[in-house]
Amino acid sequence: MLESIKGVVLEVEKDKISLSVGGFGFSINTVMESGPPNTGDEIFLYTHLSISQNGIDIYGFKNKLERELFRAIIKVPNVGPKTAFALFTGIGSGGIRKALDNNDHTLISKAKGIGGKTAKRIILELKDKLKMTPGKGFEEARKALIAIGYSSKEAEQAIYEVTKEEDYLSVDEIVEKVLKET
Repeated sequence: MLESIKGVVLEVEKDKISLSVGGFGFSINTVMESGPPNTGDEIFLYTHLSISQNGIDIYGFKNKLERELFRAIIKVPNVGPKTAFALFTGIGSGGIRKALDNNDHTLISKAKGIGGKTAKRIILELKDKLKMTPGKGFEEARKALIAIGYSSKEAEQAIYEVTKEEDYLSVDEIVEKVLKET
């Protein structure tokens, strides 16, 4: 329905920004792990539109993978968008992935509004569905690094190093981080 949004930042609040898009102002709930944008910056976000009895909310994400993780979390019984967003703001997408990979319900329960039972349910429902596997993006990044002189083994090791803490990176972001770290 509302897949993405691109606009000029009008205002920045904690975990929320206001965007001007075609003369309209949109309030978007977003996690700003890499720091908040400046007023006047043009930004692009992938979105999830939530319509409930309490109103309409838009959630913004820097990439499709974060949005898909959010959507997977809200499919867990008794976990809605507000709880999923609290999880993102509490421990970030990297923390969520780490908790799932390590079956660490205590990390998930550190997020505001998420108790032990809900944390265990999230892990139980998602741990096998969201296992980190080298996918198309990793293969494309590996090929790009090989094209600029890395051996296959060096490329795979470098990709592993930059994605072990933050595994939701685009191909461009992976290559950029590898080049910055070497």
